Amino acid sequence: MRLHIKTKGFRLHLLLPTRLVLSRLGLAITLRACRRYVTLPPQKRSEVLRLLGGLRRQCRGLTLVDIRTQDGEEIRLSL
Repeated sequence: MRLHIKTKGFRLHLLLPTRLVLSRLGLAITLRACRRYVTLPPQKRSEVLRLLGGLRRQCRGLTLVDIRTQDGEEIRLSL
């Protein structure tokens, strides 16, 4: 995963290991943070991880978030 943040006085480019983000730990943290909005039974977690792994290989380079403001600030997150 690639994260690019660009503002007037600040630029940040991070390369995050996709396998780390799309792991059991990453899924557990995401579900914990979104527990008000998303519920997923424990039996389905392994299926979700398998599907995410397939998407990671098929959709390499897919832009997940692309935000641009009038002030010239940019935030982009891609696989």
